Amino acid sequence: MSNTIAVTACDNELIVLAYQWGASFELCRILSGNNQSVNVTLNIQSGTYQGTIVLNGVNQPLSQNITQTLAAGAYSILLLGVDWGGPSQFTVNINNTPYTLPLTNQGDGLLFNPGPVSITV
Repeated sequence: MSNTIAVTACDNELIVLAYQWGASFELCRILSGNNQSVNVTLNIQSGTYQGTIVLNGVNQPLSQNITQTLAAGAYSILLLGVDWGGPSQFTVNINNTPYTLPLTNQGDGLLFNPGPVSITV
């Protein structure tokens, strides 16, 4: 079974974690800002976890399809959206369900944290 996480807005940092009883796995970390476009698709498939994937789009657009692997089983997905200051915005879609923080100036820190979202790998 494949699961898809599509990110189309990230200002400034999105950390995607998968966890289950007794362990957590950082799937990816997306860094972006300076009005750069983001179009990242993360496909989660069954396999051996290889460590986090870091994508740096702070000064350049991001447009990538990446694959991350986890051992088969049930997981919860956490999205942690961090703003470093100034405006922030996050748009993420997990298996066709949207999660959004519209463009805002509400300050810095952890501003976007929907979930947990259940998936099965």
